[in-house]
Amino acid sequence: MFNFFDEIKNNLKKSDFLPSFNLINLSGKILYVEGHCGLTILSPSTIAFKIKKGRIVVEGENLFLSELSQNTLKIEGNIKKIEEF
Repeated sequence: MFNFFDEIKNNLKKSDFLPSFNLINLSGKILYVEGHCGLTILSPSTIAFKIKKGRIVVEGENLFLSELSQNTLKIEGNIKKIEEF
């Protein structure tokens, strides 16, 4: 299966500068994540998940997971803030 981000990483020589995860935010309504390491918080106002070197916290209103797999997830709702810790 073709993976856009994997192709970019494979074609770049200096992959040390690329993060171990990918976020795609579509108009503050959908957030697609590749490379998560598990959920830590799941509520309608906050969804947090682990990444290799920290944690991502997504805050907003009416948040829910519409897709969840071993390393990808899709969050939908009114996304107000995304922070990395």
